[in-house]
Amino acid sequence: MAGRGSVWSDPKVKELSREFTPATDESFRLQTSDDRQAQFFRTMVHGDPKKVSGSRQGTYICTPGGRLLARGNSTDPRAIERIMAGGLQAWNALSPEERARPVPPSLLPEHRYEHFYPSEGLALLAVHRERVPDEPNSFRGMNLDHAWFSKEEIDGWWQTFRGAADEATRGVISSARIPVPAPLVDRWVRLHLVDNVRGQEGPFAPEDVERAEVTARVLESTGDRVRIAIEGRTRVETDGVWKMGESSWKNFPPSPRGVEVRLIGTAIYDRREARFVEFQLVALGESWGSGKLNGRGGREEGVRTPLAWRFSLIPPGAPDRVPPAFVDMYDVPWIEVSTAK
Repeated sequence: MAGRGSVWSDPKVKELSREFTPATDESFRLQTSDDRQAQFFRTMVHGDPKKVSGSRQGTYICTPGGRLLARGNSTDPRAIERIMAGGLQAWNALSPEERARPVPPSLLPEHRYEHFYPSEGLALLAVHRERVPDEPNSFRGMNLDHAWFSKEEIDGWWQTFRGAADEATRGVISSARIPVPAPLVDRWVRLHLVDNVRGQEGPFAPEDVERAEVTARVLESTGDRVRIAIEGRTRVETDGVWKMGESSWKNFPPSPRGVEVRLIGTAIYDRREARFVEFQLVALGESWGSGKLNGRGGREEGVRTPLAWRFSLIPPGAPDRVPPAFVDMYDVPWIEVSTAK
């Protein structure tokens, strides 16, 4: 079962969901990839493994073996409720053999980005919302993403403020603002502070970055735990020309656009566990321009939309291992990029 939107918070839909094993996947990959799992999806939906154009976003009810029972695409809770009820009725009519039939091994996925989840590093849930102009505490529209950082990257970040943490342990608190390692900031700026509230937009290129200043300051160090404050300002702007080589994102409609934000947050690093045990980061800013896929439509020159992002820690062992939208653009050795086109 795959779907989108806040429809899943509807009480009736949530109750009916108890009868299913929920799952979610990225529809663009399922529509266009040569990966055998994507071919399996297309065969289930269309009876043909060939690539398809147009969106296949929606809710699908199917058996483990790939028999489609119900489908539809809506953000109306009542429509989703009807789809689920129809799928459940079809499921109940199946024989035990049909229900238990597994996916053939030849159709199991060849590559999943979830396999590279940084369980010993830092994984963040990003909630992205559009603020209502002149109403700072009001929001409309939202989207979700994730941000990943490896253990080696977090170890490297720790080393930058370890000296200040040692001083704080002895009661000496420095006001020095220590730059967060540039590769981590670059990932946030280009791949996560993107205006995707109203639909998909593309990542930014290194050449698009005009400002990327993020620092950490040690607030206190007690026992094994070090609390830091994070602050920063970033600005990116693109002329809409793709600059990052071959990628599926290259095919997105070119669009001049930009994002400018201020970041503020706090985090707690545990020396003994060698990881962050608390992490909260908020980005407040504005975006301008847009591509035709993100649903904003044409915006007059100079018109800006106020936005907000909140990055929070995904606890160790949590089931949420959904990869970041632009994980294939991370360009890091610890993530193997899929070769399926």
